[in-house]
Amino acid sequence: MDPLAHRTMIAQVQVERQRLLPEHEEATRTTIDMLRTSTGRDDPASVPYLNLAYLLGVKNTYGDDKLMALALSVANWATTAINDLAHHTARTPQQIIDHYETDIIADRESPT
Repeated sequence: MDPLAHRTMIAQVQVERQRLLPEHEEATRTTIDMLRTSTGRDDPASVPYLNLAYLLGVKNTYGDDKLMALALSVANWATTAINDLAHHTARTPQQIIDHYETDIIADRESPT
């Protein structure tokens, strides 16, 4: 990326972060609710549907800004969870991601 494009992107990220900051607390609460609903399920195939229901509910009820704040919150939680898992399993975050990526590829290539 050329330096001007990089500076422009950084500036845009900073503006958006400031704009979405007021949504942070509610997005965190929604993330916690969504994770409590989705984790530990007996039927892991239902998880994408439950998560999508939360995302659509936020989008349809509150609009794109709150959806973006929720997406940012979920991404931050995922990053923290990967870092914690890596720390507790003596692996690098990249190794954790590689493991899940390999599982996804294997699932996609396996006959159903």
